[in-house]
Amino acid sequence: MQATRKTRKITVKFFLNQLLDPVINEKGKEFYPLYIQVTYNRKNMQLRSLYGKYYLDLMEVPSALLESEERVLRKIITLEASHLEDNYDLRGLKRKYEVYSLSLQQAIEDYLKPKLRLAIMKTNCELKHVLDFASTRATVPLLQAAAQKLLPDFERHLGTRLQQELAVYEQFQRLNKQPFPSYSFPMVIDWSDGSYKEELSIKGKAINKNNPELAKQMSALIDHAVSEEFMVFDE
Repeated sequence: MQATRKTRKITVKFFLNQLLDPVINEKGKEFYPLYIQVTYNRKNMQLRSLYGKYYLDLMEVPSALLESEERVLRKIITLEASHLEDNYDLRGLKRKYEVYSLSLQQAIEDYLKPKLRLAIMKTNCELKHVLDFASTRATVPLLQAAAQKLLPDFERHLGTRLQQELAVYEQFQRLNKQPFPSYSFPMVIDWSDGSYKEELSIKGKAINKNNPELAKQMSALIDHAVSEEFMVFDE
């Protein structure tokens, strides 16, 4: 009879890193960044919270944020350890945490924005230079809408595939509207471990019953986006 592999304990603790310089408000109070200590197989690692900010004390941190960060880290370690079995340790967790913790919407933005920029740069209109691709507020839908108004020959430079991907992304956004602030949005880890794929299929079919292929199209778009995010680990 084959022995069952022992499940190793994962411990996640939050703290304010007071070893770093604080942000001081007008009343002289000191605020420190939110950090996380992860323990696995008697090895520790500390990393800065991706979505947390500066706080006076831990009581100020939204409980939903703490729950989300802990959930993601536990899922990352569980997924990585399942591939490497007893050889897994925490090396590389910081970089993978940055990718796994990305929202799927941000991953798609990172995938589509360079393609949209290339299409816009191909136009002959000088107004293309006013579009600020470096701004975090300049999302793909906003850039697309601005290009449609400013650049007369914009549409013909998109190409069939990019037009389809932009349309699918629009549907994905409608599907995943979240109240603000919210930490319940689907992340790359939820796609990588398969937990969001079934949910997407159900929601995709429900949002547009006249287009049964929509869920598959959204799935393909996310696959491309997530694959590009993980290319950094292959370099």
